[in-house]
Amino acid sequence: MHPQASFWPLACCLVLLLLPSGIRSLCNDSFEPGCLNPVELHIPQRYCIDPTKYWLCNDIGSQAQLRKCQPNTGFDQDLNACVPWTAWEWKPCQEPPSRPPGYVPC
Repeated sequence: MHPQASFWPLACCLVLLLLPSGIRSLCNDSFEPGCLNPVELHIPQRYCIDPTKYWLCNDIGSQAQLRKCQPNTGFDQDLNACVPWTAWEWKPCQEPPSRPPGYVPC
């Protein structure tokens, strides 16, 4: 058997193994709020990709602003505030009251 004959089946298997994980990694939901509901105004909301950041809605219908916590702190979604890392713990993200216009779920 020629070396090239075994290359293509192995290459195809490798592509098939990597394809599903590549598709799943395309969607990183930041849980950006839509700022369409009055309860979202001036209440920090978790940015789910980076625990050192949070979203803030200043006006109804405006785009949420991404803000950064002070150094050595992470955003706690239960307190809606940045807390020291010693007090922070990971939790699943909560769905915001609204999503931006045109939002497509993962």
